[in-house]
Amino acid sequence: MIKHICLLMAMRDEALPIISELALKPVELLPDHLPFQMFQGQLDELIVSLVVSGRDPRYDVDNIGTQAATLMAYVAIEHLKPDLVISAGTAGGFARQGADIGTVYLSSDRFVYHDRRVPLPGFDESGIGHYPAMDVSNMASDLELPVGVISTGSSLEKSERDIEVIEGYNAVAKEMEAAAIAWVCWIRQQPFLAIKSITNLLDQPGASEQQFVQNLKFACSQLQQQVIRVLDYCRNKTIEQLAEVDTARSL
Repeated sequence: MIKHICLLMAMRDEALPIISELALKPVELLPDHLPFQMFQGQLDELIVSLVVSGRDPRYDVDNIGTQAATLMAYVAIEHLKPDLVISAGTAGGFARQGADIGTVYLSSDRFVYHDRRVPLPGFDESGIGHYPAMDVSNMASDLELPVGVISTGSSLEKSERDIEVIEGYNAVAKEMEAAAIAWVCWIRQQPFLAIKSITNLLDQPGASEQQFVQNLKFACSQLQQQVIRVLDYCRNKTIEQLAEVDTARSL
């Protein structure tokens, strides 16, 4: 059975509603020379560890992006040895894909990068990543959550070229951490999924950063609700049960 789930989150504002709802307590189980903050508690018999990337002391901002996410994922897996890792956070989305502010997606198929463009044989596809996502179609159906490819990059700002790549892979969310975490999980053969709440619509007027700030609180409240539902869904199940294909549903 899944006994321990580790949530990896970039921003404290994204994490606080979940920490509060689950009454998670700060613990010091990770190396103290790293900036990461960890909170832990239980949902009935399920251990929940939530790791936040911490703050950059020079600029007093959250350690967002792939750099912190990669190290955080490796350290969390090494020290906590969870049964399942979940990247939870916010993302940009597309109205033409059916998204609205606060829509929450589960990852499916793969994780890709949209801004690692290396036009050389082999390096081009390696740069995109194509890291596998767990098949959580049963969970998505039962919880009535949409699914899609999650695309990762290093900028919040909208870029026409980035959006072209995102649309080329039919991705539903543009964010800044999941593919980096997926790479670590792929190397470690660690079961992994992502859950992302939409803060800004990339195919609507307005700067992404302005929409992000305006909608962050609401998107985080929606994220908190669905993360709790996902955690509850995982209780008393095995990884194999989460990932198995229900042939009756596919007929």
